[in-house]
Amino acid sequence: MATTWNQTNAKWNDGSVWAGAGRKNKMAKIKFDLSHTNATDAIPYVRKITGKTIGNAKFTALAADATALDTKVTALESANNAYLASKADTDAKMILRDNALADVSDSGHALANGAMKITTDAADLTSGGWELVADKTPVGLPHPPTNFHATGGDLTGSVDLGWDPQRGVQTHLAQWATAPAGPWTQGYVGKKSSCTIPGLTSGTEYWFRVQASGAAGAGDWAGPISKRAT
Repeated sequence: MATTWNQTNAKWNDGSVWAGAGRKNKMAKIKFDLSHTNATDAIPYVRKITGKTIGNAKFTALAADATALDTKVTALESANNAYLASKADTDAKMILRDNALADVSDSGHALANGAMKITTDAADLTSGGWELVADKTPVGLPHPPTNFHATGGDLTGSVDLGWDPQRGVQTHLAQWATAPAGPWTQGYVGKKSSCTIPGLTSGTEYWFRVQASGAAGAGDWAGPISKRAT
């Protein structure tokens, strides 16, 4: 009895199985991406591909396309070589320019120092073409602290105060009172932009204000705001 193949059972009629039955060829996919590759690295990378494709019996149908790509790689190589040569020349010229600028700066400082040894009168110096350093503007008083707020403290009979920090402030003064018009009692002095006022009567409403001071003196008060003690 002749041995025949049963397509339905994927077996020969003698019960044996074809060695290739059930196998599936895995489809390979090419990875080709030059988006993160510079021209210098791309040239040998692509040239390796064209060199192995041209003359490859498996890819005879792509010989013309591979040859055209190789021609473009040659054009890229020529353009890249011209760019690298130009860049080297530009870098050398940039060094010469920066050195010349540094030389001008040094000589200009020397000339300025010489002028100020002769005179420090503003009119005389400006007559020589010099720009003068502007007088420093006196620092004004600090602004009233912003975002001033009060919350119940962690401890019984306390209130936590906070506000936004401000540049140039040397110290903050926080005060409390049992009425919005005072009289006021000092509760905190320091540089931090937060504090706890202790020793208050739990459940009682208090009023609070804060002031910032700097080199020019004390600014206006922020507040008053009210909060019941924890």
